[in-house]
Amino acid sequence: MNRTPLADARPSRGRIAGTAADARTPIRRPPRALLLAVPALLTLHNAEEWLAMPRALPMAAERMPDAARAVLPAVTLPMFGAALAVATGVPWIIARMAIRGGHTATYLLLVVQATVLVNVASHLASAAVLRGYAPGLATALALNLPFGILLLRTARRDAWTGRRAWRMLLPLALVAHGPVLVALLWTCGRITGAF
Repeated sequence: MNRTPLADARPSRGRIAGTAADARTPIRRPPRALLLAVPALLTLHNAEEWLAMPRALPMAAERMPDAARAVLPAVTLPMFGAALAVATGVPWIIARMAIRGGHTATYLLLVVQATVLVNVASHLASAAVLRGYAPGLATALALNLPFGILLLRTARRDAWTGRRAWRMLLPLALVAHGPVLVALLWTCGRITGAF
């Protein structure tokens, strides 16, 4: 049997606890096309957000609920653009590492895709707040939702990771889409001079 980092069944330091490798079960190498589709579809989604944001940003600030306003930083277009660039570039780097056979990178790509699925729900909420189209809504529903379901079902079926790691996927996605995203926006605001 061809032993790759993904199929290596020996537990070692640096592996995510609860992964299939830790459970001593051989796993199939994820298809390159699926790994590349994660950042590719996210890039299309982020492009839609970027193109629509100049028009939507003033409306979003005006209609944002007071509870959200107390927690979230006031978003400017430069701040949003910088955060979007980071959120677009990092998944490409992770995908490249996953293609090279990195099991941790493959798991991180699953976390990215789970975060994108959480983002679909946030787009629906944003559309309700804006009372219509929200930037990114079209690609969130047409591309990210069906692809995310396909990818996670395939990863589950082919045992890309173990049970404990699967249980951590949603909590990690919520942290990434919540506190990590707010920290990214805040940092980009500091860098772009929005604060």
